[in-house]
Amino acid sequence: MAAIGPDDHERMVEFELRWYSLGGGPAADIRTEFGVGEADFFRELDVALGCTPPRGVPMGVIDDMKRVVRRRLWLVA
Repeated sequence: MAAIGPDDHERMVEFELRWYSLGGGPAADIRTEFGVGEADFFRELDVALGCTPPRGVPMGVIDDMKRVVRRRLWLVA
């Protein structure tokens, strides 16, 4: 399984911007696009949203994305 990390953060945020309003990206799409399961993806996305907020993304959208991340992590736990 491929590892994801800081080099993938921008791509992960772009991916999730397309999906957060629908509850987050589908697990199959996450696996295809990033080569990892949804738990790993959302853990790393949480880091990406927390360490350096993405440029040009309103704080309200970032907060909404963080809520989706928490929910998805809760669901896969």
